[in-house]
Amino acid sequence: MSRFRKSEKREVPTLNTSALPDLIFTCLFFFMIVTHFRPVSVMTQLELPVATELQKLEEKSLLVYIMIGHKDGNRSSDYDIQLNSLFVSLKEMPEALKNVEENVAPEDRNKRMVVMRVDKDVPMGLVGDIKKILREAGLLTIHYSANKQTRQTGQS
Repeated sequence: MSRFRKSEKREVPTLNTSALPDLIFTCLFFFMIVTHFRPVSVMTQLELPVATELQKLEEKSLLVYIMIGHKDGNRSSDYDIQLNSLFVSLKEMPEALKNVEENVAPEDRNKRMVVMRVDKDVPMGLVGDIKKILREAGLLTIHYSANKQTRQTGQS
């Protein structure tokens, strides 16, 4: 039989950290894959209208974003128009759309779509003017953003 030695002091073994970098890079890779980055930062304050039937867009690489709202949150001032990441006026919009189109491959130009996020209080005359400018620029597919209406149960 063997003897147990009690006279020796036992030390706690050190923690093996050789697999730690692999674990960190695996977590980093996971978060890089599942994180969704917004293509255009919204700089206007919008209160979107409510809709009952909504569809999600699949192809997001060929989108032009137009947001119409208030830049500073002051609802008494005129509405600001944001085209992708810059603010434009109605007069500057055709030139800004040409600059956006220059960055697109010629074979993809007919696939371009416009996503309009419009505050619910914006007059339709302004939206009509923007649609006319988009039509002249050859951007004929327009999608409107809205919030989904939650169903409310009627109480009597």
